[in-house]
Amino acid sequence: MKSKIKLVAAVLAISTLSLGCGGGSKNSVNQEVTLRYWRPFGDSQEMLTLINEYEDKHPNVRIEYTKKNIDTYEDDLLDALASGNGPDVFAINNSWTPKYLDKIVPAPTQLITYRNYKDTFVDVVVKDFTKNEEIYGVALSVDSLGLFYNKDLMGTAGIATPPKTWTELQNDVQVITTQDRTGYFTRSGVAMGLNINVNRAVDILYLLMLQRGVIPWSSDGLLPTFGQSVSVNGSFSEPGNDALKFYTDFANPASSYYNWNASSDYSIDAFANGRAAYLYSYSYTRDTLKQKAPNLNYDVAAVPQPNLDQPAVNFANYFGEVVNKQTKNKEWAWDFLNFISSKDSLDKYYAQYKYPSSRKDLIELQITDPEIGVFAHANLTAKSFYKPDQERFDAIIGTMIDNVILRGTDIFDAINQAESQAATLTQVR
Repeated sequence: MKSKIKLVAAVLAISTLSLGCGGGSKNSVNQEVTLRYWRPFGDSQEMLTLINEYEDKHPNVRIEYTKKNIDTYEDDLLDALASGNGPDVFAINNSWTPKYLDKIVPAPTQLITYRNYKDTFVDVVVKDFTKNEEIYGVALSVDSLGLFYNKDLMGTAGIATPPKTWTELQNDVQVITTQDRTGYFTRSGVAMGLNINVNRAVDILYLLMLQRGVIPWSSDGLLPTFGQSVSVNGSFSEPGNDALKFYTDFANPASSYYNWNASSDYSIDAFANGRAAYLYSYSYTRDTLKQKAPNLNYDVAAVPQPNLDQPAVNFANYFGEVVNKQTKNKEWAWDFLNFISSKDSLDKYYAQYKYPSSRKDLIELQITDPEIGVFAHANLTAKSFYKPDQERFDAIIGTMIDNVILRGTDIFDAINQAESQAATLTQVR
């Protein structure tokens, strides 16, 4: 009887260990495991906040973390993966997932279920990192656009609160903007209208398109659709054209909202120097402004919407963590990602490093935070869309913007040209 009891206890112990570690090759804590981990953001000290606790709980696992140069990151990553020497765990931009699906491995279903994942993470993460209810990545944070506003410039113009709608933004721009005799804008209402001197101009235009109901790319991933007409109650409209016109009007001399041109300072510098009242940007811009203008009297609000009667829409641009398909330790790798994206781990991480959460249950705690609350709240309504090649697609859209203002291209023609160029991206996938 005692032998049978010992045997049952041993079996239960092994089973519990296997479930706790995700099963498969993780059924032995005596197995020495090294996981190589690459990211383009987050220095070693920051990431150790997450890594150390996992290693403490799993003494047999060692995480070798490397922060890579963002300028060469994807090239370095693709070269390493092609040579079979890629990291076990690495970060990819949320728009890269489709082209990395053949290079990464989904989470074991016994470790993370789709139902729990969907209930845990904000909708944009679920959309970006799952396919056919398989989970291909986790996000440690999500960054969505916010509207930075200069309180002093607004007060001088007699404006009490930041704009909530596109129309209010246009009206504020007319009141705030001043221009000298040379044509230089000594004060701009909003840093918008061009691509060449506006930080993340293409993201702002993506936001405007999504807010107008544009679906920039077909669901099958084959065709760009940002220039297509749509029918609503029997009436046709061109929301992509409307979004591009709204954006470029701020740099169009013939527009009553003209407040920006090629002579304007780079957008973040213009805002930091008090020459732009409004700036669309991400949460990380706060650190830049602290360095450039520590005494700047500003705050951040939700981005304006075309219509407050409709659900709010925002745009997200962020990185998620994935597991290399070639790794020999996929169960350990996924166990690590599951651990560092847990509520407990990220709660401790955010206490030291203020990033807008990817988890719904932590966004509830962040919304009242004066520094990241706006961005955390924005994550609940953030969207993204398929891009076959982020860098090239962004370049096409950026050129489209500048073609309208700098080369005098008609809005309709600029959209058509960009769609034709974007369509070629799927031919080289």
